[in-house]
Amino acid sequence: MKKVDKRIVFYGGGKMAESIIRGLLGNDTLNPKNITVGEMIPARCSYLTDTYGITAVTDASEAIKAADMVLVGVNPPQISSVTSILKTILRLDTIVLSYACGVTISVFEEQLGSDKKIVRIVPNTLSQSGNGYSLAHSNENLSEDDKAFVDQLLQGLGKVLYMEESKFDSFQGYGCTGPLWVYKFIEAMIDAGIYVGFTRAEARELILENMLGVVKVLQETGASPTAKIEELTSPGGVTIEALRALQENGSYLTPTIASMEAAVKKCAIVAS
Repeated sequence: MKKVDKRIVFYGGGKMAESIIRGLLGNDTLNPKNITVGEMIPARCSYLTDTYGITAVTDASEAIKAADMVLVGVNPPQISSVTSILKTILRLDTIVLSYACGVTISVFEEQLGSDKKIVRIVPNTLSQSGNGYSLAHSNENLSEDDKAFVDQLLQGLGKVLYMEESKFDSFQGYGCTGPLWVYKFIEAMIDAGIYVGFTRAEARELILENMLGVVKVLQETGASPTAKIEELTSPGGVTIEALRALQENGSYLTPTIASMEAAVKKCAIVAS
């Protein structure tokens, strides 16, 4: 992928900003010299500069004035104080890309002006691997070139979905919480492997290869997991016995749905 030759500024240098920066640099989407972070804590500025070779400063006003894009990732209660500063220094053609949880595009339009170019995203939490999805929605002020810039940037974090804002809470609960279930399953399978006699290293290697293989099969064949399970479970076999024992000890479905529902509800509470 060709590098994005644009100047971007992060307003806030927290963990999510760092994750995005790591993904963009790791996937060779941006040059470090084109990234500036405005971060209030001097020690954090030093860490980001030393670790990633970017510019991190406590006052990024001058960089914002020259920026092609400003990424806002502060906590929702801080949005009004941030927009009050941005409104005085932001150029009309600068794109404001928000990954602030629960803050709608309309909030930025009200506080910055309805003529501003606003994009809202839920960043890909698996950006370090280049897999996973970011979710995005923009207002009508972006040109086709602007949209291409945003798309290229987000593709540096993985794949991109464009959806209406009404689905953002569900995506954040489902898409961003999804890796939790995969990590917990792998954790459980490693422990199960140790229980039946493998070393932790052996169990880890076996389950990771199985996970990679299963994902590849589903992606390449388009088959449903149900169909593949039916293929594995021959009459009187080992796999059907494992499935029987699993179902006797509770279904995956109920706790999975409950977990996702709780995550989506939490997103809605944060948004309100």
